[in-house]
Amino acid sequence: MKVRRPDRHREAPGSGVSPADSSNWDDMTASPVPDLGTLRSICQGEKVRRDRRPWYVLSRRVSLGVTWVLLHTPVSANQVTIVSLLLTIAAGVLLAAPAADVALAGALALVLHYFLDKVDGEIARYRGVFSLKGLYMDELSHTFAYAGTFVGLGLHLAWRAATPLAAIEVLAAAMIGAVAMVVIRQNKSMGALLYAQGVMEQPSLLPAAENSAHAALLSRQGVHRSRSREGGAAPSGIRRLIALARDLVLVVSEFTFVLLVVLVGLAIETATGSAVFLGWALRAQALLQVCVLAALIGINLAFNVESEARRLDELARSRAEKN
Repeated sequence: MKVRRPDRHREAPGSGVSPADSSNWDDMTASPVPDLGTLRSICQGEKVRRDRRPWYVLSRRVSLGVTWVLLHTPVSANQVTIVSLLLTIAAGVLLAAPAADVALAGALALVLHYFLDKVDGEIARYRGVFSLKGLYMDELSHTFAYAGTFVGLGLHLAWRAATPLAAIEVLAAAMIGAVAMVVIRQNKSMGALLYAQGVMEQPSLLPAAENSAHAALLSRQGVHRSRSREGGAAPSGIRRLIALARDLVLVVSEFTFVLLVVLVGLAIETATGSAVFLGWALRAQALLQVCVLAALIGINLAFNVESEARRLDELARSRAEKN
């Protein structure tokens, strides 16, 4: 997930383009856009360093090419975010269509959203223009993408159901999967949300010590350290098994994998006319998302919310001391 840092530049009210995007455009074009290697270090250095998963690195290489092209134009980061948001809404509508080829077009719209979701942040980092509105629209696009994928596919499969009961069953699975995936995303950032809403107003809520010996392994920070291949020696024994299970579950439940399964299922349906694979994939993902949500709630209650609150408090204190 990209983070748009607050900066001295602000958005013009009611516009997707900030003052720097418009008034400084001549200054931007005065200096040529650097080569891809230099651009990668500017726009992706920290992102790729923190996440070395092969498919993530590959997707970043693709997005950087799009970013390089758009940097030769006056297109702003927020305008890219708006297009990405509109693609997720259109995708949900297309996925709900009875025709397999139309639904497949919806899945391809989500693929385009997937890359633009990275491009807008890269443009913002290169130009040094960030905004909370852009971050908010980015969050909306994720919500529409997650919910729209499940709900759209549920409606698509309901058209083909043999009986009303079968249609209700697949729609129920879709709705459960949609709610679970959206709430999972919210719970992944629950520590930050509770810190902003609670700890900043009532510092006594901040816990003093870790609650679990496994916090480093299952916490948000533990996942980030694993993806960046940092954090010292690899775990051994039962901790290694827990880490492997954690990584496997995270891979098969995240949106990238869900989108891949949807593309395969719709391609099969388009070619053969059979939606059996897609139907079972939808049900399996809905069940998996519910299990992940239950596990995440348990992890949050055990230690993750408190661990994140402590980390954010340390970060806030460190920045305050520097200023």
